[in-house]
Amino acid sequence: MQRAQHPRRRPRLILIIILILVIILGLHHFLSLGSRLKANWNKIVYTSSDNVSIAVYSPKTHRIYTSTNAPHHKFHTASTVKVGILAGLLLKQQAPLSSTQTDLAKKMIEQSDNSATTTLFNELGGQSGLQEVFNKFGMKDSIAHKSWGLTTTTPKDQVKLLNNIFYQSKLLSSQDRTTIRSLMSNVESDQAWGISAGSDNFAIKNGWLSYGSDDWIVNSIGYVKNANGTSYTIAVYTDKNDSMMTGQQTIELLARTTKSIME
Repeated sequence: MQRAQHPRRRPRLILIIILILVIILGLHHFLSLGSRLKANWNKIVYTSSDNVSIAVYSPKTHRIYTSTNAPHHKFHTASTVKVGILAGLLLKQQAPLSSTQTDLAKKMIEQSDNSATTTLFNELGGQSGLQEVFNKFGMKDSIAHKSWGLTTTTPKDQVKLLNNIFYQSKLLSSQDRTTIRSLMSNVESDQAWGISAGSDNFAIKNGWLSYGSDDWIVNSIGYVKNANGTSYTIAVYTDKNDSMMTGQQTIELLARTTKSIME
């Protein structure tokens, strides 16, 4: 005599099938996003005669994607380090900025004022203070310099910092993050080029410097939110550019390519 099939088995089987499909679809998105980004980035990165490196974080896959034509190369930060200086100062004092510090931070981020940066850099503790910030944020490939603009880093390290500002952080308070985001969302119009290309909802900090054998160093880091609600953090670093415009054009080409895929 056959035993009757247990009525609860069918719902369980359906649930298992659904879970398997969800996992497969999620894995497909996870893999396809990375492959699409790299395939399109590499057309730009590997055809450039300059050093170019990009990193992007997707909160959907919780993964950082990268491409570079200069493996193991450390890029000078120029003024992009100002975001790290501000984050470090807020982390160090565990309190909101004073009115004087607020004025200096506004000049440093929105106007990229170097004198204001030096003042806040010294308050942070100079080179050792900045290195401590990198260590706390797990930025293992970033080395602070006594001349803050000559600090070296990688796009991946900068994305780690940006993720603490624009997503979740165990180090920065909600108020700290709001302070930094607000300033980066209000940079002067002549400094809004870069990773913002093709976007109207972004937060940004750029850096540029003509320095020795690096020729023109041109960098851009920040956050982009698309009209459909998706978002990402992004950092692009370049050097060996023959002009500032060359670096800017490369960054903006990568930014537009990234946006079209991340939407």
